[in-house]
Amino acid sequence: MPHLPFTAQALAMAAAIFCGAGTAAAEAETPRSVLGRLWHQEALTGDWGGARTALEQRGLSFELDYTIDHFANTRGGVRRRGETLGNVDMMLTAELEPLLGWKNARVFLYGLGNHGGNPSANVGDVQGVDNIETIDTWKLYEAWFEQRFGDDRLSLLVGLYDLNAEFDVIPAAGLFLNSSFGIGPDFAQSGLNGPSIFPTTSLGARVEFRPFESVYTRAVVLDGVPGDPDSPRGTHIVLAEEDGLLLAAEIGFEHDPPLDTGGYPGKYALGVWGYTTDLDDLVQTDPDGGPLQRDGTRGFYALAEQSVYREAPDPAQGLTLFARAGVADADVNPLESYVGGGGVYRGLIPGRHEDELGVAVAATRFGDAYREAARLADAATDRWEVALEFSYLCQLSQWLSVQPDVQIIVNPGGDPSLDDATVLGIRFVIGL
Repeated sequence: MPHLPFTAQALAMAAAIFCGAGTAAAEAETPRSVLGRLWHQEALTGDWGGARTALEQRGLSFELDYTIDHFANTRGGVRRRGETLGNVDMMLTAELEPLLGWKNARVFLYGLGNHGGNPSANVGDVQGVDNIETIDTWKLYEAWFEQRFGDDRLSLLVGLYDLNAEFDVIPAAGLFLNSSFGIGPDFAQSGLNGPSIFPTTSLGARVEFRPFESVYTRAVVLDGVPGDPDSPRGTHIVLAEEDGLLLAAEIGFEHDPPLDTGGYPGKYALGVWGYTTDLDDLVQTDPDGGPLQRDGTRGFYALAEQSVYREAPDPAQGLTLFARAGVADADVNPLESYVGGGGVYRGLIPGRHEDELGVAVAATRFGDAYREAARLADAATDRWEVALEFSYLCQLSQWLSVQPDVQIIVNPGGDPSLDDATVLGIRFVIGL
């Protein structure tokens, strides 16, 4: 047996046991072969001795991912400091036809755990340099039931739901770690406790209809105040009349031709959203001197994603461009508009077919009411905050990736007293 350090031998033995390898197979394999098998399997924990595949054939699929980030503000901003933070995603999908004979129906459960620091506190930005940043907590994040009808053209979903799983989504922008590339900040920072997105969701119902294969329309009605703003840890479902409702709708066109046809996939969408919740005006007051109550708020967005170059002979590799713009009601929302865009190249380096390289920019504009409120409080505010991000995703194996990341934040928080910040980060994702 080749000599390996103790830690490598221990890892090999643990992998053989934990990944469901039988005793005889474990005895026949060397530590090097065990590590090789471990490296090439789909998940770190393997197939659980065949149990994972057997469960999937019966309609149950599990996904467990652990993300760990380290972000350091190296220049400008509030302070030079590094933070480490982690995110655990635990997902169970139950297809009800193989389980119960219930056709075209499924149940989805999503547990979420977070721990670690707050990189944006060191930067002073409003957009969020790390999209898994939140308080330390464990919670049931999503729990919903979906029924599909008519060859999957119509579907109805009810339950605890993250609207950003389907609304305001640009797949290519998912490479980037700044929060503004996941959902526009004009939408993300609306309402009393944000919309129903990470890290807190609310109960609701979503309907989707596809009149054609490439065209979709979807709408959702959700509780207007996700969770309990006074108790952010854990899962809280509080339905109060004063919460109001969050309403959102999106219409889009998705074109995803087979890889061998030479076509170029793309997505184009328009979305609108609004709250019925009463919200405080940022400047105006009522006769008693309190904030003037506004009857809800609203906004809209447009997004586009288009593949513009596909390599031969592997069309899965190539360049995709994307852009998004959105506006919000400036009377009650600090951010009145946003514009952003970028490009992602998959497989740029020969032999690294699944790696992704991207550059993107996100610019958000502070509203006049917010700036006036800051002026009245003797605090100056610049008009824009801009984030420029460079990122490279290295897919080391099917279950392990590493992603170095650089962000330059111009006018952090719109605060003219803060210098532009340079933030260095790295992300590891482990598929368990």
